[in-house]
Amino acid sequence: MSSFLTKEIMQGTNWRALERVVARLMAHCGWSDVKIIGRRGDGGGDVIGKRIINGAQKIFVVQVKAITGNKYVGPNAIQESLDALPLYNGDIAVVATNGEFTNSAYKRVNELKQQGFDCKLWNGAFLRELLSKWPENHNEKREPRLYQQKVINDSISKYNTGDKSIQFVVATGLGKSTIAAEIVQRLWQEGLKRTLVVCHSQDLSLQLEQSFWPQISREVPTHFFFDGLPPLKFEGINFGTYQSLIGYLSGLDQDTFDVIVVDEAHHALSNGFLLCLNHLKPKVLIGMTATPWRGDGLNINSIFGEPVANISLVDGMKMGYLAKVSYRVFCDTVDWEIVFSQNEARHYSIRDLNKRLFLPQRDEALIDKTIQVSKELEEPRIIFFCSSIEHCNRISDLINATGLLECRSLSGVSRIERYKSLMEFSSGLIQAVTAVDVLNEGIDVPDVNIIVFLRVTHSRRIFIQQLGRGLRLSENKKEVIVLDYVSDLRRLTDLLEIDKEARNTKSLESATVYFPEGIIEFDNSEVVAFMEKWMEDITNALSEDEEIELSYPVEEKHG
Repeated sequence: MSSFLTKEIMQGTNWRALERVVARLMAHCGWSDVKIIGRRGDGGGDVIGKRIINGAQKIFVVQVKAITGNKYVGPNAIQESLDALPLYNGDIAVVATNGEFTNSAYKRVNELKQQGFDCKLWNGAFLRELLSKWPENHNEKREPRLYQQKVINDSISKYNTGDKSIQFVVATGLGKSTIAAEIVQRLWQEGLKRTLVVCHSQDLSLQLEQSFWPQISREVPTHFFFDGLPPLKFEGINFGTYQSLIGYLSGLDQDTFDVIVVDEAHHALSNGFLLCLNHLKPKVLIGMTATPWRGDGLNINSIFGEPVANISLVDGMKMGYLAKVSYRVFCDTVDWEIVFSQNEARHYSIRDLNKRLFLPQRDEALIDKTIQVSKELEEPRIIFFCSSIEHCNRISDLINATGLLECRSLSGVSRIERYKSLMEFSSGLIQAVTAVDVLNEGIDVPDVNIIVFLRVTHSRRIFIQQLGRGLRLSENKKEVIVLDYVSDLRRLTDLLEIDKEARNTKSLESATVYFPEGIIEFDNSEVVAFMEKWMEDITNALSEDEEIELSYPVEEKHG
């Protein structure tokens, strides 16, 4: 039977493709938390993954060597893998190749075993044999949930009735990649076997390929095009960015791809993205996003049509698939003298109001509050979103100085340090991490139970994505606490809308939980009264420039 271990890849001419195939093989065959780390500065590791061996969890660090012709892999590669072990807190060093090892390499492994080192050599024959022993389906294949299955079925039905454009909006943590992969697999079975999955970011595209693997059969090969590698004209799935795709458009026919999937579809209205989509004419175009809003007011429905589904974070909570949120907004610094002053001019821009209303607090005070909240939980796992790399480092230093929690920065550090910190964070060895923007850096730790906002973002999309980082359920977590110390008018408007949706008893048919009291808690009720009174004006202005003035009538000062 054909498999993703294709003849072309096993020839060894594409070392990046071989790295990704080894990662897919490991994930397919029972390893967990598999990550591809091979890049400049990887310290000798290309792939890492975890597996239970004799009842204990072991971390495998794999060095992948692609060879061509009659070449062999020697003992030097073993040393590279051994050197990488301590960098990733690894237990087992592995060298994997499409070909074969020298006798001296096998001899070296035996010597190292006698010295107490656990080393393994995986040749091409071993890779094929391992895959053959495992079922057709991936080790972590998920059966679609009811709401996911409905999106899949509605999408396929729309295609079968002749509609070439499909869109679905599914919030972070609710499996939009799983839905897309299932749709692609269904279309593959119907004969549409040439697929392109494209987005705006290389890191995101790398993650997308890996997120598709569990849901597609092992006969479906995948390819990632970047660093001068073009998309393949083959029966399989190409993954890449539209920026890379632009350079290859002249060599691609309009019907090169049967299916095109656009992730983060709100980016599709950019000029470069539109250039690609206007050139290619697939049999079906699929757009998916968790956050459809654009700052310029343009609507992605013009490309992908009306969504077949629009499932929000609150929907996910009500269905029991996302953690309940306890969102605490700290507005104790609001300057009410400005808000209700009889003497001040009543014309403010959004920027002026944010500057006048929300006074900054000292980092030390915010950390003290956070630590007090963390004591409510047995095993706190905290993400701090900060305003800059310098801010990340400052917050980490302040937290570590308390001696109560251990914290690491994920921004402004090497890839090795980031992966090492993520693994320690995931396993509970450290309790907190700081980051400027970890949306595309592989943060997926379901046990995160506290999110702290120390940065202002005027993008609703980024805010919702960051909030979604804490909503994944785990065995030890049903609720996430959010501490928001950086309120502004845009954020407060979003929060009141979310709270209104949570209170609404009308929801999806599969809803099992309701929030009659809402999910947002303000430490100052006057903020809510102010926002609700002027919500219409503020909401209209939020889509405009920050310099647009809002006009408020003079009110009696609150006592």
